[in-house]
Amino acid sequence: MSLTLVFFYLYAAIALAGAVGLVIARNLVHAVMSLFATLLAVAMLYMLLGSQFLAAMQLFIYGGAVTVLVLFVLMLTKAEPEKAAASRRTVRTVSLVLCGVFFAALTYILGTHTWEVAASHTQDTASLAEILFSRYALPFELAGLALTIALIGAIVLAREDDVAGTAVSLRPPAGRADGERE
Repeated sequence: MSLTLVFFYLYAAIALAGAVGLVIARNLVHAVMSLFATLLAVAMLYMLLGSQFLAAMQLFIYGGAVTVLVLFVLMLTKAEPEKAAASRRTVRTVSLVLCGVFFAALTYILGTHTWEVAASHTQDTASLAEILFSRYALPFELAGLALTIALIGAIVLAREDDVAGTAVSLRPPAGRADGERE
């Protein structure tokens, strides 16, 4: 068994363990950390395939930006765990059935299809970067601007809900004179 195959199995096992941890985690922050482990393992699988650009984008966009965005959303919205056990049981049952159907369909497709080896692309990361930052520089910057505006909008909306939920009183608590302290 080659060293590459050993690393493939190692990273695939990490990706699967992270995905399972994401699904079964009760704490939302632990679920996000499991998501990050899965995304990191997938980036390493891209590296094994020789696709450095995809690995870097996987780390920067998904592993970094999306994970941090999800953590910000969790912190800003103060998400609370679901309390109803009956609805949780229903969701779990439906999810298991859908996963079983998906797994059966995927097994059928992978077993009956004949796979051909794709042609090798001669473009490397440097030529891709040259095209991205010369010909497609404006769309690249506009996408970054749109994502920044969306993040700022999410923060403003979360803060408006937070401010609307708390009433600020300028009067001292009942039973105390204006000059008294606790």
